[in-house]
Amino acid sequence: MSSEPNSEETPLLLNNGPAQTQPRDGMQSPDRHPEDEGREIKKGLLWRLYVSHFLSTWNMRSYEFTVILLFVKAYPNTLLPTSIRGILTNGATLLLSPAIGRWVDRNASRFHTIKTTILVQRAAIVAGCLLWILLFSTQALLAGHSPSQARLDYQCKTAIVAVLMLLGIVERVCAVGNMLVMERDWVPTIASEVSDPPLHQLNAIMRRIDLVSKILAPVFVSVVYIRDPLYLAAVAALMNLATVGVELATARSAWTRCTVLRLAREPKAPPEPEDDTTITLDSDETTPLATPATDELAINNNKKGLRLYFSSDVCLASLSTALQSFSILSLSGPMTTYLLQHQYTPTLLTTVRTLTSVLEIGSTILFPLSARLLTTHTHADPIPTLGLAGVTFQLLLLTPCFIALVLLPQPTSPTNTNPAIAHPVLTALVFGSLGLSRLGHWTHNMAVQQIVQTRVPAGHRVEFSGVEMAAVSAAEIGRWAAAAVWSRPGQFVAVAALGLGSVVVVWALFVVWVWLGWRRGRGRVRRLGVVL
Repeated sequence: MSSEPNSEETPLLLNNGPAQTQPRDGMQSPDRHPEDEGREIKKGLLWRLYVSHFLSTWNMRSYEFTVILLFVKAYPNTLLPTSIRGILTNGATLLLSPAIGRWVDRNASRFHTIKTTILVQRAAIVAGCLLWILLFSTQALLAGHSPSQARLDYQCKTAIVAVLMLLGIVERVCAVGNMLVMERDWVPTIASEVSDPPLHQLNAIMRRIDLVSKILAPVFVSVVYIRDPLYLAAVAALMNLATVGVELATARSAWTRCTVLRLAREPKAPPEPEDDTTITLDSDETTPLATPATDELAINNNKKGLRLYFSSDVCLASLSTALQSFSILSLSGPMTTYLLQHQYTPTLLTTVRTLTSVLEIGSTILFPLSARLLTTHTHADPIPTLGLAGVTFQLLLLTPCFIALVLLPQPTSPTNTNPAIAHPVLTALVFGSLGLSRLGHWTHNMAVQQIVQTRVPAGHRVEFSGVEMAAVSAAEIGRWAAAAVWSRPGQFVAVAALGLGSVVVVWALFVVWVWLGWRRGRGRVRRLGVVL
């Protein structure tokens, strides 16, 4: 991250392997050919990419909210099943994300990886919806009958929910795989910092699509849910069946139109186990049968993935965005539940959440504009600068938010006055700081995403991102655990303090990463001066 415009090429990334090089600004992907730079990306290719990504995020977000509503309908007096599902899905992501990353990096065809994640995810969603229909139909048939039938109803319900949990794990793992393929493989392969549009602009558009789906999908699901849960499950299944063909067709068309996407990657074959027994999966791949040797191989692969991640020059930046998931200082489930218990009205919370989502989308517009402005007027690398500004802005706003939460009096009875009326200044400070802090959060998130896309060698990019996703899942599990341990409203301040502390750690990690990059840049300039 040297500020000198003509400094030497920068060695990247893996400290335990051959040096990779990149230009001064540090923003070129190591897998890109010089003749690909500066080219204009055809609009037809971009629109196909956007449509495929929108259908993927829309189906993921809508099913995510559908499952929440259906679990609340099936278990109206407890959040335990939903919590168990959240822990299981995040635990599976924690364990399997590195393996998914390795699978993507070792597959020669970029279309094969995205096709597999789409088809398996849609199959899991449709099967889940059919099981929800079976569950509610069974309950309707056995309701109000003899104790033996009630016992049968309970057993059937438990068995169906267990299968739904397994399908939820499959769906979540495939959603993570789809995200890794699209955001960490396809996008940085198609675009660069000097393409038209540049990489930071394409990243922002893809993030904007995700945030729009995040806003509109729950609204659509809520409208459908008003009629009947059976109707909602049926609509979700039909919607996935109707759109999977379009999603696959647009992804394949984008892949066909892009030369760099069609180029086959050289598969990185894993080291052979001592046992020669293998089974053939297709013409290009062989996989060892389950033996002690292959179990040891899987463990070694996980160790290599961790070694790849923690030896990378961008490890601290990546960890900073992963740890963002630990903080509850956003209008997510725990914070919303606490504010409802504080007697804030659902209407107010819905309004604030909508305005916050608008601000989040605004960050995807400000990010490419700011990057372009910094590139034009300074010689510094704009992406780390934006990341540091974003996380600093987030921390500065969440600090008064936490203070306001501490000062907000606890309600003494359910009939207490609405705190928005009784404490307008504290209320404005809580909601205003939470909303505006999301600008900083997403600016930092998009900056780190581009840092990983452009500074991790292409052959390791998705595997690296898989380990990053595992760290994200570990942080989310930690958030669930903290909310469970300090579950009473009076203990929420402790959870909020941990959340603020995690943002301080996020800021510190990114500051250290920027400082280390600055020191490396100064060292290169000094060595260049000696040579001259």
